[in-house]
Amino acid sequence: MTSQPIHEHVPDNEPNFDFIGHFVRSYRAAKQESLQVLAERSGVSRSMIAQIESAQTTPTIVVLAKLANAMEISLGDLVQPPEYALNINISEITPDKQVSKQGSAFVCHLLNSQTRHFSNEIYHFHFKTSGKTAFAANVAGSTKHIWLEQGSMLMYIANKRVSIKPQQLTSFNAAIPHRFECISTPLAKGLFYVVY
Repeated sequence: MTSQPIHEHVPDNEPNFDFIGHFVRSYRAAKQESLQVLAERSGVSRSMIAQIESAQTTPTIVVLAKLANAMEISLGDLVQPPEYALNINISEITPDKQVSKQGSAFVCHLLNSQTRHFSNEIYHFHFKTSGKTAFAANVAGSTKHIWLEQGSMLMYIANKRVSIKPQQLTSFNAAIPHRFECISTPLAKGLFYVVY
């Protein structure tokens, strides 16, 4: 009696972890790091990392944890499939996103607002004529970061007057009332980012 080889059927819905290998390889490429360097830092053998990158093996949770630690990312970010992890969001300046008063010299649009470990909001702004705008205090502990693309403007906060020039990032305590003023051309235009 001859025995027939047993072929194990792999269902179509079997989880595929090839993306982990792509992630590790992309990380090394971005850091310009060799397999050996990552192996030494993680404690995972060079051959094991090569097998993971080429999808020849499915690593254990211990190996994944060591790699995540060496890459200074969370284990969750390493093992989460890209379709769930990318969180790509494209935002455009549209009339429905305008948060400034109609007819104001200062025009501001909310581009993005997120709450995860902390809350943040990203705004695009521009002055359409010379003028000024004022902001009430944001919540305690909040910070505002301003990136000026063009023009210049003055910021008044507490008893300070700060000149903001193009291609500069200015950060300050947004829990203090403040105002912006644009009196020169080209008119000021840029982004501000508020972290709560």
